[in-house]
Amino acid sequence: MKKIIAIALALVLFAPIALAEEGSFENLVLDIIKKNPEVIKEALEKYEKEATGKKQEDEFNKLFEDKAEIEIGQSPVRGDKKAEYTVIGFSDFQCPFCKRGDDTIKELMKKYDKKVKYVFKHFPLSFHPESSNASKAAWAAGKQGKFYEYHDKLFENQPKLGDELYVQIAKDLNLNLDKFNKDRASEDAEKQIQADMKQGQDVGIQGTPGFVLNGIRILGAYPIDHFEKIISKLETTAKK
Repeated sequence: MKKIIAIALALVLFAPIALAEEGSFENLVLDIIKKNPEVIKEALEKYEKEATGKKQEDEFNKLFEDKAEIEIGQSPVRGDKKAEYTVIGFSDFQCPFCKRGDDTIKELMKKYDKKVKYVFKHFPLSFHPESSNASKAAWAAGKQGKFYEYHDKLFENQPKLGDELYVQIAKDLNLNLDKFNKDRASEDAEKQIQADMKQGQDVGIQGTPGFVLNGIRILGAYPIDHFEKIISKLETTAKK
């Protein structure tokens, strides 16, 4: 930085002299650049970094200007229902990014203990052949009080999604198989999934995973520090 300041001072001091002769100021500038290429590069990189940082910060702050409102309804809740922060996730069991997002949510809940709760919303993508079937199976498990146990097993066995796995998980969780099979094939299962998807689409969810943290949209499998940054800003705002 000292070198950059020195170059700037040199240009200011010698500019009047250089301007007395045609083209000499231009030559002076070129000569300084040639002799100090690393300094010029450093200055440009610093400027670009600062400009990018400001743009990212502006985009982050805009997230708080238009909050999304989503009803939890009958959707399954993981964690303390009275938790201060609510993460609503729109997810697809066959999406590898959703698996990554689920890992992040578990890490976040562990770090913040009882301050964060998670609400799952189904958002199966049409180009994933097993995502809808997996959602219906998880919903059916939820009818017997085992949604998140089933949910975790689906993500743990993501490469094996299929009817054989759905039945095996149901057996492992000691579900009533007749009721499980009836529920997952029911019209109610399809209605719930479609209702979840509509909720997501209404607040701008187009792909998976999509999250809403206390009204703040998080579109994608962002790392945990992004969630923490949002919580930090929400905490700061609440104290004002």
